[in-house]
Amino acid sequence: MSDDAAGLLAEIHAARGLLRATARAAPSPARAHPGIAALWAHAIREPGAAVDLAVVRAIRTDPDTARRYRTLLAAQAVAHAPLAAAAADGRIASRRIGAFTLEFLDGMAEGPPLLVIRGENPRPPRIIEVILADDAVRVALPEPIAGAILLALDPAVPDVVRLGAMLRNPASAAFLL
Repeated sequence: MSDDAAGLLAEIHAARGLLRATARAAPSPARAHPGIAALWAHAIREPGAAVDLAVVRAIRTDPDTARRYRTLLAAQAVAHAPLAAAAADGRIASRRIGAFTLEFLDGMAEGPPLLVIRGENPRPPRIIEVILADDAVRVALPEPIAGAILLALDPAVPDVVRLGAMLRNPASAAFLL
């Protein structure tokens, strides 16, 4: 075999390897943009349920997918606030989400801070999801007692601690589902 033929074979082999590596590294359209069914399944999941990590990655990294996901959440929400102004007043912070008022009661003598959700809606929310930048948290809500939902922001439960911190940020989007 001549040097020219050997060089040509080496170039062909290198080109094939490059094409294989490029095909493996390039995200597939299905992975970059999950379908509506995958986004809907993610939007209606129960808190703590398994999630499709490809969908979560797409929501966090692709603004178009994140926008579609938030639209699906808003469509099923009892109330939502894409960006709401939070107001802090000493020990009590409050936030309005649609027909609901969320109040944070800090500094209780014998217990953790509380999140109190009140609203005049025949259908009380079962779940709250809060999104801030590329972080999201979803928490199941207890049944209302005398028209108010009480959720203890127990420091031993990381999701509710994140929920409280994210809800206090005026740049967070909140969905009562």
